[in-house]
Formats: sequence, C-alpha cells, structure tokens
Amino acid sequence: MNQQNKLKLLQTIFWDYNTNLLPLENIISRELDKIDNYTLKFIINRIFERLNWYEILDLLGLELIKSILKDKTILNLHNTELKDKYERLRRILFNEPLPFTGWDPQYREKVKFTVLSNRWYSTK
Repeated sequence: MNQQNKLKLLQTIFWDYNTNLLPLENIISRELDKIDNYTLKFIINRIFERLNWYEILDLLGLELIKSILKDKTILNLHNTELKDKYERLRRILFNEPLPFTGWDPQYREKVKFTVLSNRWYSTK
C-alpha cells in the first residue's frame, strides 16, 4: 500500500475529526516519537478498533506493532472481543503460551466444582 492509500485509510477511520490537525503523516512514516502521548494513544486505539489485522500490519509494520501492543494498549480498547483478540495476538507475537479454549483462568474456578460434582457418581 502506498503513502496516499495509507493516508486515505487513516482519514476514513477519523471521519469525525479534522484530519488536518492529526499527525497522520507521522503514523504513516512510523515516526511515533514526534507525536505527543495523548494523541498517540488516541490514534493507536482508533487504529486497533477500526482496522483489520492486515491493514494494521501494512500500515504499521510488525516491529512497530510489537512495540505498541502492550497490556496498557489492550486495556484501553473498549470492545471486549477486541481485547481478547489482541491479547491472543500479543501472546503469539511474543511466543507466550496460549490458554486452552474454555480453560482460561477465569473459567477454572467455575468449572472446577461442576466436573467433580456428585451427579457424576449418582448413576452407580
């Protein structure tokens, strides 16, 4: 994707803002150190909430995504499904183990007492 297409892509996700005031060219050129912290968090959150993975990968690049995709960034997302998606993605990118489906720590306590309950032994 060329620079002009990247700018158009970013302008579509910031349709409700004056894009001339946002440092979108710095995002495209990957010069994040020139953007103040508040604006950077706002832009990154909007990118992760509105674009699909391949658009984000093309826009930011894998190394920049790895440096951005931290726990704080994920917690700032509003959608719970997106938080789960990017948490899984962060674990994959950093070679961390993934929890088994349905056996996440949040479900262990819930399932622990139902598996070994008396109803399993009542058929004897």
